[in-house]
Amino acid sequence: METYQTEEEQVQAIKDWWKENSRAIIAGLIIGIGSIAGYRYWTNYQTTQSEQASLIYAQVIVSAANADSSKAFEQGKSLISDYSGTPYAALSALTLSKLALDKSDYPTAAAQLRWVIDNSGDDGLKHVARLRLARVLAAQDKPDLAISLLNEADTSGFTTLYQEVRGDIFVQLGKTAEAINEYRKALQDLEMNPQRRRTLEMKMNDLAVAATREQP
Repeated sequence: METYQTEEEQVQAIKDWWKENSRAIIAGLIIGIGSIAGYRYWTNYQTTQSEQASLIYAQVIVSAANADSSKAFEQGKSLISDYSGTPYAALSALTLSKLALDKSDYPTAAAQLRWVIDNSGDDGLKHVARLRLARVLAAQDKPDLAISLLNEADTSGFTTLYQEVRGDIFVQLGKTAEAINEYRKALQDLEMNPQRRRTLEMKMNDLAVAATREQP
């Protein structure tokens, strides 16, 4: 460590050090302050976007509740276009898909559900959309596509729901054994809602009885 004989030498050394390093220090401060300001701007922007989207989503829900589907679609599409980065865009798309299904408009419902799958940042909402889309495809007499859609997903956290929907579609395909197997696997979930458990048991038992009757 360097020592100085006088105070003047120490002051001069500080001046020399500052002359050599001041630009780097100032640049670092500017970058640091800029990063903080940029982060604050971004978080404020995100908050504002989310708040505005939530207000529009509330309007979508009100229009849907009032059976004004055309207005709900107008509001929902605007929200999806202008606030696609918010969770409310995916929620609106799910709402619009339900309105389309109420009118048996399967292509529109499928398009809204695919938007959620492709664009939502929420895995839970993507699972909901994928499960609903599988049922829409089945309703369009495309059960093979529905099974493929279900099989391509990581089902973690939603496994029993995938098994149930897959079982329902196997029923449509006339694959009784495969359907029973899916229902049986789903019933292994010990934390399943009692009402849903009874429904699954009824589905499985009905298939078992039907299979027995078909045997020669």
